[in-house]
Amino acid sequence: MPNTLPFGTQFSPNQIDLSQLLQLVSENEGDETAPLIDAIVAAFFSNKAERERRTMAGNCKNSLVSYGIMESGGGVHFTEFGRRLHSIRDESEQCETLVKHILKNLNGMVLIDTLRSMKRNGEKITKETVAAKLNANGFELSQTSNNIPVMKLWLAKAGVLQAWRIDEHRLSELTELTEAEFRLLKTLNSEQYYFLRALCNTHTLEFQKAADIRRLATATYGIAFGQSNFSQAVIQPLQQKGLIEVQRTTEGHGARTPLIKMTELTMREIVLPTLQQLEGKTESEIVEHLQKPLSELREDMNSDSTHLKGLALEAFAIKVMRIIGLDFIQTRLKGSETAGAEVDVLFDSSRLLYTRWQVQCKNTNRVSLDQIAKEVGLSHVLRTNAIVIMTTGTVSETAREYANQIMRAMNLCIIMVEGSDIDAIIEEPTKILDIFNRESLNAKHIKVFE
Repeated sequence: MPNTLPFGTQFSPNQIDLSQLLQLVSENEGDETAPLIDAIVAAFFSNKAERERRTMAGNCKNSLVSYGIMESGGGVHFTEFGRRLHSIRDESEQCETLVKHILKNLNGMVLIDTLRSMKRNGEKITKETVAAKLNANGFELSQTSNNIPVMKLWLAKAGVLQAWRIDEHRLSELTELTEAEFRLLKTLNSEQYYFLRALCNTHTLEFQKAADIRRLATATYGIAFGQSNFSQAVIQPLQQKGLIEVQRTTEGHGARTPLIKMTELTMREIVLPTLQQLEGKTESEIVEHLQKPLSELREDMNSDSTHLKGLALEAFAIKVMRIIGLDFIQTRLKGSETAGAEVDVLFDSSRLLYTRWQVQCKNTNRVSLDQIAKEVGLSHVLRTNAIVIMTTGTVSETAREYANQIMRAMNLCIIMVEGSDIDAIIEEPTKILDIFNRESLNAKHIKVFE
């Protein structure tokens, strides 16, 4: 699914009457587009300046294509969905059907989740900030396009949105998917995601061999599964989350291969389209923590659970690096590219002095020289210009001195963010600028006076 929202200029419910517009398409079906453009002008834009009328009508026609109501290419032809939409005579039902289509097939659920995230984090919600948030997650939206406002108006007409506020009950009525269930789908790692998507693609309610679905996922999506812990890494988590039902076999050929099938949740019509919208956007457990405010993440950093502490610090790093406008690339990068070593978070920027940022999170009392040296070594492989060491503790003096030596000798900036800095950022998020300026000035001083 393309990482965008449909073109919607001159297609908002404030500008056109959907039933009337669909009737115009029906009356001109099979013809060239010029008569349809004339009809749209007469119906909706006749009061506009002469030079604007046909442009606006053309935009409306293009929006019909973008929303999947008309076929692309020459002439006027309904899509299968457009024909079904036109056959509905009740205005409210027609609007609901369009909005269900938006939510299922046009990245509407991603827009909704973006609004949820911004609301939880106390971010200002405008057309521009929503576009920026979507673009930070891989979308390609112009700040001046009408794609977001038009989709917002259709969602509002169906009662899903009131201004930017989501009516979760109404949303659940239309999608049969609660917020908690949507977030559950977002917590899947890539192996779990593609395995579940392959299972849903089979459209069968019967038990199937997990090994067969695994092969299907590999053939369809090119996903490589771990050989030794497949059950623990994929089958068990999906079962625990209520996304698959498992039946263990105990005898006969293939006894070690469990049988699986979809649960009541994954049988729902909305699930496969939602998974398609989430492609490339699932980040395993880190997603859940990215929804939390900074203060709550700080509490999690003090947890007795090492796993929880690590996730919280990683999510904190992603959130604060976004404050300074960095573009998130990847989390937990590991593989042949890094010779098996793991990089917590990687960022790019076209706006700041340093073009690639490598972030390592350390939930330890003290960061050692060896830990800094490891990151310096990885910087050669990843071609990073800046290393950020983010720790809930402190950086040892020997580690700092080593970092200074590296900065004297190389075109590399090493930035230290300690526990006291984290507390300052939580109290006032813009403090991240003061902290980075402090570290950058230190690096500049070292490089100039050596």
